[in-house]
Amino acid sequence: MGFGRDLTNSYEGLLKLQDWELKLLEMVKRFMTLRVKSDKEYAALLLSMTQQTEKQEPVDFVSTVSKSWSQVVHQTEALGRIMRGHADDLNSGPLHRLATLIRDKQQVKKSYQSLHQQLESQNHKITKTELEKLKSTYRQLCRDANNAKEKYREALAKGREAERARDRYDKATAKLHNLHNQYVLTVCGAQIQQDEHRRHAAPALLDALQRMQEDMTLALKSILEEYCEISSLLTEEMVKVHQEISAAVQQIDPLAEYQQFIEAYRCPETPEASVEFDATLLEETDNIPANEILWNTLTADSLQAIIQTTCSEATRDKKNCEKMVTGR
Repeated sequence: MGFGRDLTNSYEGLLKLQDWELKLLEMVKRFMTLRVKSDKEYAALLLSMTQQTEKQEPVDFVSTVSKSWSQVVHQTEALGRIMRGHADDLNSGPLHRLATLIRDKQQVKKSYQSLHQQLESQNHKITKTELEKLKSTYRQLCRDANNAKEKYREALAKGREAERARDRYDKATAKLHNLHNQYVLTVCGAQIQQDEHRRHAAPALLDALQRMQEDMTLALKSILEEYCEISSLLTEEMVKVHQEISAAVQQIDPLAEYQQFIEAYRCPETPEASVEFDATLLEETDNIPANEILWNTLTADSLQAIIQTTCSEATRDKKNCEKMVTGR
């Protein structure tokens, strides 16, 4: 299968094909333009975020969490720079090449139309226009020769000016015969032209168009491959950034998190005054012992209530502690 063998009578179809492909390329161009724009905006947002974070007051206390967070911010800034570079590469690489391809494809279509019209015009001129002119002249000379023949016969019959009529008849016949030869040669030339056009010229143009179409399809494939490579989120540098972020998070150590804080704020234990029963309170009382509970008919009820309340609170506190420990 091929253009030259199968599409010799598909001129309008080929124009539609090229128009459709140009529309597709314009669609791809718009898509890539939006991708470049969105990547630039995303990169600018990442860089703005990190800059605003870095401008905030530094954390006084340095720990595994603060170190990891600082690394996350730093790597996010690196990610923003990478995305900005990728957007610039997309703009200067695939998008620029695509714009060039569209212009080339427009020129190919224009050239194909022009060459097709030239071939068709040349073929029509030789196989139809020139032949129609000769055929019209041929018919006229036939009429002229027949008229001269009739006049010659009339002159012979009347016996007057036969010689003169014969001369006119011979000239008319000579013109007809010469034109006949010219017409025969022109028909042969038209047949050769028609065969050349059908077998060689038209197929050669179509095959050349097919080769250019295939070359431009290959160019588009290369452009899309480059686009995929640049826009991929799995490039080595992108993967490395995310690995660094993940590694920074893994550096957080809850067991070591507060060691530096403890070292910084550790202070010796301050001796506290012991708590003692103030014996001076008993100076005006009658035989109330210090540091002893008085259990008698006057205090029994209140002490019993205190015991019950204390037991209930102890039980509740024990359950709360168990929940805190088990996490339930």
